[in-house]
Amino acid sequence: MDEVDKTTLLVRMARLIADKATDVPLETRLCLAYLGILGGDGAALTLSYTLPDRITLCTTDDVAARLEDLQDVLGEGPGPTAYRTGQIVVADLRSEQNSWPMFADAARQIPGASVLYAVPMRPREDGVIGVLTVHQGDADLPDLDQAQFLVNAIAAAVIKDPPDESELLIGPWAARSQIHQATGMVVAQLRVGPDDAMALLRAHAFTHNLTLSEVAERITSRRLHFSDDAESETS
Repeated sequence: MDEVDKTTLLVRMARLIADKATDVPLETRLCLAYLGILGGDGAALTLSYTLPDRITLCTTDDVAARLEDLQDVLGEGPGPTAYRTGQIVVADLRSEQNSWPMFADAARQIPGASVLYAVPMRPREDGVIGVLTVHQGDADLPDLDQAQFLVNAIAAAVIKDPPDESELLIGPWAARSQIHQATGMVVAQLRVGPDDAMALLRAHAFTHNLTLSEVAERITSRRLHFSDDAESETS
């Protein structure tokens, strides 16, 4: 994927999460935005997938919730495999050839469960923090590079701060102040809420291999500007 494609996907995600009701949790709006961009009937977002502190942040419908619970109970399925391997994993429940016989047999009993795929959440190269699992009625999968990119951006948006930015929590107030100022400017540029603007800043930082403070500086110096359908940057 080139930078233009990444930018287009990020801006579409920002607009879609902003279009949802403000009382809907950010994690749910991110899942729905993913579905709005790449398609699918429903999705689930789960952190620490195979660990004791596993937590499901979002299920968009009953089918997604039941499939997620089933994988948790059985300990098998595309979600656990994607979390362990760090690779996108596909399960076609219509096929008798399946890597997870117990899960496949049980999942076939859930109306609406036909094909599902799991995308590992990798906000950084050295680890997977969770999985986004999507179910759909056919085997026409989206572009997998786009799927991985969007899920990584979602991961960067839902964590409290990007992994390489933890030092900002104890850093000088000036750095945090600039981030808050940049967030306010993105709110004005895109007419989104503060949480959505911060999510976009994190996703942009992740995408362009920048720190959050570097992105904030580019916005406050007006070298980086977001509009409804694009972002522009001047040197």
